[in-house]
Amino acid sequence: MLSLDKIYTQLSYAEKNGLLGELKNVYERLPQTTCEKCATCCSVPSPAYVVEFLNMFRYMKNNLQDQIPGILERCIRFYFLELVDINSRCPFVDPVDNTCLVYPARPFTCRGYGLFDKGEVPGAGEEMLKLAEKYKNEFDITLPDEVVNYKLPRCGKVMVAGGKKIVPELLQTSIADVARLESGLFPVEIVDSEYTFVPFPTHLALTVLGEGARARRHKVMKEYLEQGSSPLLEGYMEKYGKYSL
Repeated sequence: MLSLDKIYTQLSYAEKNGLLGELKNVYERLPQTTCEKCATCCSVPSPAYVVEFLNMFRYMKNNLQDQIPGILERCIRFYFLELVDINSRCPFVDPVDNTCLVYPARPFTCRGYGLFDKGEVPGAGEEMLKLAEKYKNEFDITLPDEVVNYKLPRCGKVMVAGGKKIVPELLQTSIADVARLESGLFPVEIVDSEYTFVPFPTHLALTVLGEGARARRHKVMKEYLEQGSSPLLEGYMEKYGKYSL
């Protein structure tokens, strides 16, 4: 992930080499959708590539300066508690009116929500079970069952503007194109491993958090599970939530 001292170099590179312009073109190929803004899809923040994060970071810098402190605090909270608090939701949702603060720069996975086959959106399944086992074995942390087994429900309120039909191949081609743009920033083997494909708010949290804070993630999780709160987390939110981007 990109630290704060490296993100502007990468952003400049992405702009100069046309990666963000190409990303915009990929997004514009997808049909426009409408919904009732219930934020059901925001209960589990979508994963995104770094190239998409750079696009969002630029949007935040240009349009959301006054809201950045609040966004940072929510992203830091999400990073530490996403695996232990079932009520965690996307930090980019405006707490006041339930709208997406970065909607024009939202990632492909957000744009594609509601365009896939009907039915339940698959949960993490085996991958999540392995993660739960890892935390149990390494840190003696038992992840809550409701988090491990959670599946994002399909929202039937997403409508395609103009009644257009969705061609499945378009979605497959588009996400492949975003991955191709990511390979302009990282070696192909890293992109293929999906190492840089993480929840959207995690990118921002990892940009501002120092290595010491990241290494103590499991301690915050354990505090929260045992006490219902975490003094460590509150300290990190106070320290890093005030950063100027």
